[in-house]
Amino acid sequence: MPLYEYKCSECEKSFEILQRGNEKVVCPKCGGTSLEKQFSVFASSSSSESASDGGGMPSSPGSCGTGCCGMQGH
Repeated sequence: MPLYEYKCSECEKSFEILQRGNEKVVCPKCGGTSLEKQFSVFASSSSSESASDGGGMPSSPGSCGTGCCGMQGH
């Protein structure tokens, strides 16, 4: 099931929801159906990482921290 982010046009609440197929989505706060789909950013973290030891950079495969893009450490 994909996770989607929405913002309600009626009450301005932002929320995430696991949406199945063509399931109708409603705002959990006001029940509104006038929703704007937001851009989602995938993020992962490790309990051993902190912003001070990697500058807050991602360490997943393909990220600049691996040297694969020629910008190692940038």
